[in-house]
Order: sequence, then structure tokens, then C-alpha cells
Amino acid sequence: MIPDSVIRSEVHYQNSTDELFHKTSQPSENLILERNKNLRNSGHKLEFGAGNPGKGGKWGRQLCSVPLITWEWAKRNGFDLDCPDKEIADKALMRFLKTVEGRACLVTEEKF
Repeated sequence: MIPDSVIRSEVHYQNSTDELFHKTSQPSENLILERNKNLRNSGHKLEFGAGNPGKGGKWGRQLCSVPLITWEWAKRNGFDLDCPDKEIADKALMRFLKTVEGRACLVTEEKF
């Protein structure tokens, strides 16, 4: 195990069953998810860009903050988040954010 890595990887041997288990974790995962919860509860709204929204000044807003370990889990579970086709990746992200794991990553209660 590398103590200061972003993703921790541990291998455990279960002597009684003669099985090997691999566990991954992200030390900062709970901090990220707790921050997301606090932002949701405070009515957080972070928009990007400047100027008049009606004239194209605002071009985006923060919707979520996904821990790397959760991102990797989503990819392993069929969410094509890294697809080169932006439309497919966006749809996969929206689908992921509707799961229990994905809702924990939201920083806003606004509909998307």
C-alpha cells in the first residue's frame, strides 16, 4: 500500500477460505462527498463565465464533484464516462448521476 496515493490498493489473503481479495479506496472520498452534501444543503450555485446570461455570458455551472474512486467504479459498471464522443459521455454522466452513488456527487439540488 502506498500511503499518500490518490487511490489506495490493498490485497488481503483470507487463510480460512484460501482466497485473495483486492480492495481499493480513496482517502479523500468521504471529504469530497461530505462537501457535496454541505453545498447541496446550502443552496450552492457556481456558474462559469461572465456577463449577461441571455447573451451567452454564462456558459456552464457546477453540477457535481465526483471522487476518482467513484468515477472508476462507474466506468467499470457500464457508464461510458470517458467516451471520446461528448454526447455519449454526457448521457452516461446524466445516467450515472441518477444512481444512488451519483446523487451523492451532486453539489446542487437543481434539476438537470
